Amino acid sequence: MVFIALGICLFILGVGWRYHQYTQIPDKAYEIKAKVLAQYPKNDKTILKLKTSNGQIFYTSSKEELKDLSHREILIFGKVFKCDFLQSLRSCYFIAYSISLLPRSSSQALYDYISNQHTNPLIAKLFESLFFASFLPQEFREIASALHISHLIAISGLHLGILAWILYFVLGKPYEFFQQRFFPYRNRIFDMGVISSLALLGYMIFIETPPAFLRAYVMSVVALGCVYTHLKIVSFSFLGICALMILALFPELFLSIGFWLSILGVFYIFLYFHYFPYKNQKYEWLKTALWLNGSLFFAMLPIVHFSFPTFTLYSILSIPLSVIFPFWFIVMIVLHILGIGGVGDGMLEWVLESKIVSKEFYTPLWFLLLCLCSSLLAIRFRRFYFLTLALGCGFWLFLMIKTLR
Repeated sequence: MVFIALGICLFILGVGWRYHQYTQIPDKAYEIKAKVLAQYPKNDKTILKLKTSNGQIFYTSSKEELKDLSHREILIFGKVFKCDFLQSLRSCYFIAYSISLLPRSSSQALYDYISNQHTNPLIAKLFESLFFASFLPQEFREIASALHISHLIAISGLHLGILAWILYFVLGKPYEFFQQRFFPYRNRIFDMGVISSLALLGYMIFIETPPAFLRAYVMSVVALGCVYTHLKIVSFSFLGICALMILALFPELFLSIGFWLSILGVFYIFLYFHYFPYKNQKYEWLKTALWLNGSLFFAMLPIVHFSFPTFTLYSILSIPLSVIFPFWFIVMIVLHILGIGGVGDGMLEWVLESKIVSKEFYTPLWFLLLCLCSSLLAIRFRRFYFLTLALGCGFWLFLMIKTLR
Protein backbone atom coordinates (compact mmCIF):
# COMPACT_ATOMS: atom_id res chain seq x y z
CA MET A 1 0.00 0.00 0.00
CA VAL A 2 2.86 2.37 0.80
CA PHE A 3 4.40 1.71 -2.61
CA ILE A 4 1.07 2.30 -4.41
CA ALA A 5 0.53 5.55 -2.49
CA LEU A 6 4.07 6.68 -3.34
CA GLY A 7 3.52 5.76 -6.99
CA ILE A 8 0.27 7.75 -7.13
CA CYS A 9 2.00 10.78 -5.57
CA LEU A 10 4.84 10.57 -8.08
CA PHE A 11 2.35 10.20 -10.93
CA ILE A 12 0.43 13.28 -9.79
CA LEU A 13 3.68 15.24 -9.48
CA GLY A 14 4.78 14.06 -12.92
CA VAL A 15 1.49 15.04 -14.55
CA GLY A 16 1.61 18.35 -12.68
CA TRP A 17 5.09 19.07 -14.02
CA ARG A 18 4.02 18.21 -17.57
CA TYR A 19 1.00 20.50 -17.17
CA HIS A 20 3.28 23.28 -15.94
CA GLN A 21 5.41 22.82 -19.07
CA TYR A 22 2.24 22.93 -21.17
CA THR A 23 1.11 26.21 -19.60
CA GLN A 24 4.50 27.77 -20.40
CA ILE A 25 3.96 27.38 -24.17
CA PRO A 26 3.44 30.96 -25.45
CA ASP A 27 0.44 31.91 -27.56
CA LYS A 28 2.65 34.09 -29.73
CA ALA A 29 5.61 33.24 -31.95
CA TYR A 30 8.83 32.27 -30.17
CA GLU A 31 12.08 30.41 -30.80
CA ILE A 32 12.97 26.90 -29.67
CA LYS A 33 16.13 24.82 -29.87
CA ALA A 34 15.48 21.21 -30.77
CA LYS A 35 17.08 18.04 -32.05
CA VAL A 36 15.75 16.50 -35.26
CA LEU A 37 14.70 12.97 -34.35
CA ALA A 38 13.26 12.11 -37.77
CA GLN A 39 12.85 13.56 -41.23
CA TYR A 40 10.64 12.13 -43.98
CA PRO A 41 8.58 13.28 -47.00
CA LYS A 42 4.78 13.43 -46.88
CA ASN A 43 2.32 15.04 -49.31
CA ASP A 44 4.95 17.16 -51.09
CA LYS A 45 6.28 18.38 -47.74
CA THR A 46 9.23 17.53 -45.54
CA ILE A 47 8.16 16.50 -42.04
CA LEU A 48 10.50 17.00 -39.08
CA LYS A 49 10.05 15.35 -35.69
CA LEU A 50 11.73 17.46 -33.02
CA LYS A 51 12.62 17.05 -29.37
CA THR A 52 13.46 20.00 -27.13
CA SER A 53 15.88 19.93 -24.20
CA ASN A 54 12.97 19.59 -21.71
CA GLY A 55 11.64 16.52 -23.52
CA GLN A 56 8.74 18.08 -25.45
CA ILE A 57 7.99 16.56 -28.85
CA PHE A 58 6.99 18.76 -31.79
CA TYR A 59 6.29 18.10 -35.44
CA THR A 60 6.82 20.73 -38.11
CA SER A 61 6.88 20.77 -41.91
CA SER A 62 8.49 22.64 -44.74
CA LYS A 63 7.56 22.95 -48.40
CA GLU A 64 11.21 23.49 -49.24
CA GLU A 65 13.46 20.60 -50.20
CA LEU A 66 15.67 20.23 -47.12
CA LYS A 67 18.89 18.28 -46.90
CA ASP A 68 19.02 15.47 -44.36
CA LEU A 69 18.90 17.11 -40.91
CA SER A 70 18.55 13.88 -38.91
CA HIS A 71 20.27 14.07 -35.50
CA ARG A 72 21.18 17.73 -36.08
CA GLU A 73 20.21 20.55 -33.72
CA ILE A 74 18.22 23.47 -35.12
CA LEU A 75 16.76 26.78 -34.02
CA ILE A 76 13.18 27.12 -35.19
CA PHE A 77 11.08 30.27 -34.97
CA GLY A 78 7.30 29.98 -35.05
CA LYS A 79 4.29 29.15 -32.90
CA VAL A 80 2.47 26.09 -31.61
CA PHE A 81 -0.72 25.20 -33.44
CA LYS A 82 -3.70 24.69 -31.11
CA CYS A 83 -2.86 21.71 -28.93
CA ASP A 84 -4.64 20.51 -25.77
CA PHE A 85 -2.88 19.09 -22.72
CA LEU A 86 -3.49 15.39 -23.51
CA GLN A 87 -2.22 15.85 -27.03
CA SER A 88 0.85 17.67 -25.72
CA LEU A 89 1.83 14.55 -23.77
CA ARG A 90 2.49 12.95 -27.14
CA SER A 91 3.33 15.81 -29.52
CA CYS A 92 2.18 19.19 -30.83
CA TYR A 93 2.47 20.74 -34.27
CA PHE A 94 4.83 23.72 -34.53
CA ILE A 95 4.19 26.20 -37.36
CA ALA A 96 7.68 27.11 -38.57
CA TYR A 97 8.41 30.60 -39.86
CA SER A 98 12.17 30.02 -40.11
CA ILE A 99 14.63 27.20 -39.45
CA SER A 100 18.33 27.71 -38.67
CA LEU A 101 20.85 24.89 -38.58
CA LEU A 102 23.22 24.84 -35.61
CA PRO A 103 26.85 23.59 -35.76
CA ARG A 104 27.38 19.84 -35.59
CA SER A 105 27.52 18.37 -32.09
CA SER A 106 30.19 15.89 -31.03
CA SER A 107 27.60 13.07 -31.03
CA GLN A 108 27.05 13.57 -34.77
CA ALA A 109 30.46 11.98 -35.37
CA LEU A 110 29.10 8.61 -34.17
CA TYR A 111 26.24 8.73 -36.67
CA ASP A 112 28.65 9.71 -39.44
CA TYR A 113 30.98 6.85 -38.48
CA ILE A 114 28.16 4.33 -38.90
CA SER A 115 26.71 5.95 -42.01
CA ASN A 116 30.04 6.15 -43.86
CA GLN A 117 30.41 2.36 -43.73
CA HIS A 118 27.41 1.90 -46.06
CA THR A 119 26.90 2.95 -49.67
CA ASN A 120 23.13 2.56 -49.46
CA PRO A 121 21.65 5.39 -47.32
CA LEU A 122 18.61 3.26 -46.40
CA ILE A 123 20.83 0.56 -44.91
CA ALA A 124 22.83 3.22 -43.09
CA LYS A 125 19.55 4.46 -41.57
CA LEU A 126 18.69 0.89 -40.55
CA PHE A 127 21.88 0.54 -38.50
CA GLU A 128 21.46 4.01 -37.03
CA SER A 129 18.03 2.82 -35.88
CA LEU A 130 19.46 -0.43 -34.49
CA PHE A 131 22.30 1.25 -32.60
CA PHE A 132 20.87 4.67 -31.71
CA ALA A 133 17.05 4.28 -31.89
CA SER A 134 16.91 6.65 -34.85
CA PHE A 135 13.93 6.98 -37.15
CA LEU A 136 13.54 3.87 -39.33
CA PRO A 137 12.95 4.50 -43.06
CA GLN A 138 9.47 3.69 -44.39
CA GLU A 139 10.82 0.86 -46.56
CA PHE A 140 12.21 -1.06 -43.58
CA ARG A 141 9.23 -0.20 -41.36
CA GLU A 142 6.89 -1.85 -43.86
CA ILE A 143 9.07 -4.97 -44.02
CA ALA A 144 9.45 -5.13 -40.23
CA SER A 145 5.71 -4.69 -39.71
CA ALA A 146 4.82 -7.32 -42.30
CA LEU A 147 7.29 -9.86 -40.87
CA HIS A 148 6.39 -8.97 -37.26
CA ILE A 149 10.01 -8.22 -36.39
CA SER A 150 9.57 -4.61 -35.30
CA HIS A 151 10.58 -5.70 -31.79
CA LEU A 152 13.99 -6.69 -33.19
CA ILE A 153 14.68 -3.32 -34.79
CA ALA A 154 13.15 -1.03 -32.16
CA ILE A 155 15.66 -0.88 -29.29
CA SER A 156 14.16 -2.71 -26.32
CA GLY A 157 14.94 -5.20 -23.57
CA LEU A 158 16.48 -7.67 -26.01
CA HIS A 159 19.06 -5.10 -27.07
CA LEU A 160 19.68 -4.06 -23.47
CA GLY A 161 20.36 -7.67 -22.54
CA ILE A 162 22.79 -8.09 -25.43
CA LEU A 163 24.63 -4.87 -24.56
CA ALA A 164 24.78 -5.83 -20.88
CA TRP A 165 26.28 -9.21 -21.85
CA ILE A 166 28.87 -7.50 -24.06
CA LEU A 167 29.83 -5.16 -21.21
CA TYR A 168 30.18 -8.08 -18.81
CA PHE A 169 32.25 -10.03 -21.36
CA VAL A 170 34.59 -7.07 -22.01
CA LEU A 171 34.91 -5.76 -18.44
CA GLY A 172 34.38 -8.93 -16.39
CA LYS A 173 37.91 -10.37 -16.58
CA PRO A 174 39.74 -7.07 -15.96
CA TYR A 175 37.47 -6.41 -12.97
CA GLU A 176 38.07 -9.94 -11.65
CA PHE A 177 41.84 -9.37 -11.87
CA PHE A 178 41.68 -6.24 -9.69
CA GLN A 179 39.06 -7.70 -7.37
CA GLN A 180 41.14 -10.75 -6.46
CA ARG A 181 44.12 -8.56 -5.61
CA PHE A 182 42.63 -5.48 -3.97
CA PHE A 183 39.02 -6.06 -2.87
CA PRO A 184 38.18 -9.80 -2.75
CA TYR A 185 35.34 -9.09 -0.32
CA ARG A 186 33.27 -7.44 -3.10
CA ASN A 187 30.47 -9.26 -4.95
CA ARG A 188 31.72 -9.28 -8.55
CA ILE A 189 28.34 -9.98 -10.16
CA PHE A 190 26.62 -7.17 -8.27
CA ASP A 191 29.46 -4.72 -8.95
CA MET A 192 29.43 -5.56 -12.65
CA GLY A 193 25.67 -5.07 -12.63
CA VAL A 194 26.12 -1.58 -11.19
CA ILE A 195 28.86 -0.72 -13.70
CA SER A 196 26.75 -2.00 -16.60
CA SER A 197 23.70 -0.10 -15.34
CA LEU A 198 25.65 3.17 -15.23
CA ALA A 199 27.03 2.60 -18.72
CA LEU A 200 23.60 1.73 -20.08
CA LEU A 201 22.09 4.78 -18.38
CA GLY A 202 24.47 6.99 -20.34
CA TYR A 203 23.60 5.10 -23.52
CA MET A 204 19.86 5.45 -22.85
CA ILE A 205 20.18 9.21 -22.38
CA PHE A 206 22.20 9.44 -25.59
CA ILE A 207 19.50 7.63 -27.63
CA GLU A 208 16.73 9.84 -26.18
CA THR A 209 15.17 7.22 -23.81
CA PRO A 210 12.92 5.19 -26.17
CA PRO A 211 9.91 3.75 -24.22
CA ALA A 212 10.72 0.06 -24.66
CA PHE A 213 14.36 0.53 -23.66
CA LEU A 214 13.33 2.69 -20.70
CA ARG A 215 11.00 -0.05 -19.49
CA ALA A 216 13.76 -2.62 -19.82
CA TYR A 217 16.31 -0.41 -18.09
CA VAL A 218 14.07 0.31 -15.09
CA MET A 219 13.30 -3.40 -14.78
CA SER A 220 17.02 -4.25 -14.92
CA VAL A 221 17.84 -1.75 -12.16
CA VAL A 222 14.97 -2.97 -9.96
CA ALA A 223 16.00 -6.57 -10.70
CA LEU A 224 19.54 -5.79 -9.57
CA GLY A 225 18.13 -4.54 -6.27
CA CYS A 226 15.96 -7.64 -5.95
CA VAL A 227 18.93 -9.93 -6.54
CA TYR A 228 20.91 -8.07 -3.87
CA THR A 229 18.05 -8.47 -1.39
CA HIS A 230 17.25 -12.06 -2.49
CA LEU A 231 13.78 -11.25 -3.84
CA LYS A 232 12.11 -13.10 -6.72
CA ILE A 233 12.54 -11.37 -10.09
CA VAL A 234 10.43 -13.36 -12.56
CA SER A 235 7.04 -12.52 -11.06
CA PHE A 236 4.00 -10.60 -12.23
CA SER A 237 4.07 -8.36 -9.16
CA PHE A 238 7.64 -7.37 -10.10
CA LEU A 239 6.46 -6.45 -13.60
CA GLY A 240 3.52 -4.47 -12.18
CA ILE A 241 5.77 -2.55 -9.78
CA CYS A 242 8.18 -1.64 -12.59
CA ALA A 243 5.33 -0.52 -14.87
CA LEU A 244 3.89 1.68 -12.12
CA MET A 245 7.30 3.18 -11.36
CA ILE A 246 7.87 4.08 -15.02
CA LEU A 247 4.39 5.60 -15.42
CA ALA A 248 4.82 7.55 -12.21
CA LEU A 249 8.10 9.06 -13.42
CA PHE A 250 7.11 9.39 -17.09
CA PRO A 251 3.30 9.80 -17.27
CA GLU A 252 3.42 10.60 -20.99
CA LEU A 253 4.22 6.91 -21.62
CA PHE A 254 0.64 6.11 -20.62
CA LEU A 255 -0.23 7.12 -24.21
CA SER A 256 2.65 5.20 -25.82
CA ILE A 257 1.62 2.10 -27.77
CA GLY A 258 5.25 0.96 -27.86
CA PHE A 259 5.48 1.05 -24.08
CA TRP A 260 2.35 -1.08 -23.56
CA LEU A 261 3.40 -3.59 -26.21
CA SER A 262 6.75 -3.83 -24.45
CA ILE A 263 5.05 -4.46 -21.10
CA LEU A 264 2.80 -7.14 -22.63
CA GLY A 265 5.80 -8.78 -24.28
CA VAL A 266 7.53 -9.14 -20.91
CA PHE A 267 4.26 -10.34 -19.39
CA TYR A 268 4.09 -13.23 -21.88
CA ILE A 269 7.76 -14.03 -21.27
CA PHE A 270 7.04 -14.29 -17.55
CA LEU A 271 3.93 -16.34 -18.30
CA TYR A 272 5.99 -18.82 -20.31
CA PHE A 273 8.59 -19.28 -17.57
CA HIS A 274 5.78 -19.46 -15.01
CA TYR A 275 4.75 -22.80 -16.51
CA PHE A 276 7.98 -23.89 -18.21
CA PRO A 277 10.93 -22.98 -15.95
CA TYR A 278 14.37 -23.14 -17.50
CA LYS A 279 16.27 -26.39 -16.90
CA ASN A 280 20.04 -26.57 -17.12
CA GLN A 281 20.18 -29.38 -19.66
CA LYS A 282 21.95 -30.00 -22.97
CA TYR A 283 20.53 -27.82 -25.78
CA GLU A 284 17.93 -26.46 -23.35
CA TRP A 285 18.76 -22.90 -24.44
CA LEU A 286 17.86 -23.69 -28.06
CA LYS A 287 14.60 -25.40 -27.14
CA THR A 288 13.68 -22.55 -24.81
CA ALA A 289 14.54 -19.95 -27.46
CA LEU A 290 12.33 -21.63 -30.06
CA TRP A 291 9.36 -22.35 -27.78
CA LEU A 292 9.55 -18.97 -26.06
CA ASN A 293 9.66 -16.98 -29.30
CA GLY A 294 6.94 -19.19 -30.78
CA SER A 295 4.64 -18.61 -27.81
CA LEU A 296 5.37 -14.88 -27.89
CA PHE A 297 4.55 -14.70 -31.59
CA PHE A 298 1.13 -16.33 -31.25
CA ALA A 299 0.18 -14.66 -27.94
CA MET A 300 1.09 -11.17 -29.18
CA LEU A 301 -0.34 -11.54 -32.70
CA PRO A 302 -3.96 -10.47 -31.91
CA ILE A 303 -2.70 -7.62 -29.71
CA VAL A 304 -0.26 -6.27 -32.30
CA HIS A 305 -2.91 -6.39 -35.05
CA PHE A 306 -5.22 -4.18 -33.04
CA SER A 307 -2.89 -1.27 -33.85
CA PHE A 308 -0.70 -2.55 -36.69
CA PRO A 309 -2.74 -4.42 -39.33
CA THR A 310 -0.07 -5.51 -41.86
CA PHE A 311 0.24 -9.29 -42.32
CA THR A 312 2.16 -11.50 -44.73
CA LEU A 313 2.52 -15.24 -45.24
CA TYR A 314 6.18 -14.88 -44.24
CA SER A 315 5.35 -13.54 -40.78
CA ILE A 316 6.03 -16.94 -39.22
CA LEU A 317 9.71 -16.30 -40.00
CA SER A 318 9.62 -13.98 -37.00
CA ILE A 319 10.24 -17.01 -34.78
CA PRO A 320 13.59 -18.20 -36.25
CA LEU A 321 14.68 -14.61 -36.95
CA SER A 322 14.15 -13.78 -33.26
CA VAL A 323 16.42 -16.70 -32.32
CA ILE A 324 19.14 -15.72 -34.79
CA PHE A 325 19.00 -11.96 -34.19
CA PRO A 326 21.12 -11.74 -30.96
CA PHE A 327 24.06 -13.46 -32.66
CA TRP A 328 23.72 -11.30 -35.81
CA PHE A 329 23.42 -8.13 -33.70
CA ILE A 330 26.63 -8.87 -31.79
CA VAL A 331 28.49 -9.57 -35.05
CA MET A 332 27.21 -6.29 -36.54
CA ILE A 333 28.36 -4.33 -33.47
CA VAL A 334 31.86 -5.80 -33.76
CA LEU A 335 32.03 -5.19 -37.53
CA HIS A 336 30.92 -1.57 -37.16
CA ILE A 337 33.44 -0.96 -34.38
CA LEU A 338 36.11 -2.29 -36.75
CA GLY A 339 34.81 -0.01 -39.51
CA ILE A 340 33.69 -2.81 -41.87
CA GLY A 341 29.96 -2.81 -41.12
CA GLY A 342 29.03 -2.78 -44.79
CA VAL A 343 30.14 -6.37 -45.52
CA GLY A 344 26.60 -7.71 -45.17
CA ASP A 345 24.80 -5.00 -47.13
CA GLY A 346 24.18 -7.30 -50.09
CA MET A 347 21.73 -9.44 -48.13
CA LEU A 348 19.90 -6.39 -46.77
CA GLU A 349 19.65 -4.90 -50.27
CA TRP A 350 18.13 -8.18 -51.45
CA VAL A 351 15.54 -7.90 -48.65
CA LEU A 352 14.76 -4.32 -49.70
CA GLU A 353 14.25 -5.37 -53.31
CA SER A 354 12.02 -8.31 -52.38
CA LYS A 355 8.33 -7.84 -53.01
CA ILE A 356 6.48 -9.02 -49.90
CA VAL A 357 2.77 -9.41 -50.57
CA SER A 358 0.80 -8.29 -47.54
CA LYS A 359 -2.73 -7.49 -46.50
CA GLU A 360 -4.19 -5.46 -43.68
CA PHE A 361 -6.53 -6.75 -40.99
CA TYR A 362 -7.34 -5.22 -37.62
CA THR A 363 -8.15 -7.36 -34.60
CA PRO A 364 -11.81 -6.90 -33.59
CA LEU A 365 -12.21 -5.35 -30.15
CA TRP A 366 -14.22 -8.30 -28.82
CA PHE A 367 -11.48 -10.75 -29.82
CA LEU A 368 -8.77 -8.55 -28.31
CA LEU A 369 -10.67 -8.43 -25.00
CA LEU A 370 -11.16 -12.21 -25.13
CA CYS A 371 -7.39 -12.72 -25.56
CA LEU A 372 -6.53 -10.28 -22.77
CA CYS A 373 -9.02 -11.86 -20.35
CA SER A 374 -7.65 -15.30 -21.14
CA SER A 375 -4.11 -14.01 -20.58
CA LEU A 376 -4.98 -12.59 -17.16
CA LEU A 377 -6.66 -15.84 -16.12
CA ALA A 378 -3.56 -17.69 -17.32
CA ILE A 379 -1.66 -16.23 -14.36
CA ARG A 380 -3.72 -18.49 -12.11
CA PHE A 381 -4.87 -21.31 -14.39
CA ARG A 382 -2.57 -23.24 -16.72
CA ARG A 383 -5.36 -24.18 -19.14
CA PHE A 384 -6.02 -20.52 -19.91
CA TYR A 385 -2.40 -20.11 -20.97
CA PHE A 386 -2.91 -22.80 -23.58
CA LEU A 387 -6.23 -21.20 -24.51
CA THR A 388 -4.39 -17.90 -25.10
CA LEU A 389 -1.92 -19.65 -27.39
CA ALA A 390 -4.77 -21.47 -29.16
CA LEU A 391 -6.54 -18.17 -29.79
CA GLY A 392 -3.34 -16.75 -31.23
CA CYS A 393 -2.80 -19.81 -33.45
CA GLY A 394 -6.40 -19.63 -34.63
CA PHE A 395 -6.01 -15.94 -35.42
CA TRP A 396 -2.83 -16.68 -37.39
CA LEU A 397 -4.62 -19.37 -39.44
CA PHE A 398 -7.48 -16.92 -40.06
CA LEU A 399 -5.01 -14.30 -41.34
CA MET A 400 -3.31 -16.91 -43.52
CA ILE A 401 -6.62 -17.81 -45.16
CA LYS A 402 -7.52 -14.13 -45.64
CA THR A 403 -4.13 -13.47 -47.26
CA LEU A 404 -4.31 -16.47 -49.61
CA ARG A 405 -7.71 -15.47 -50.98
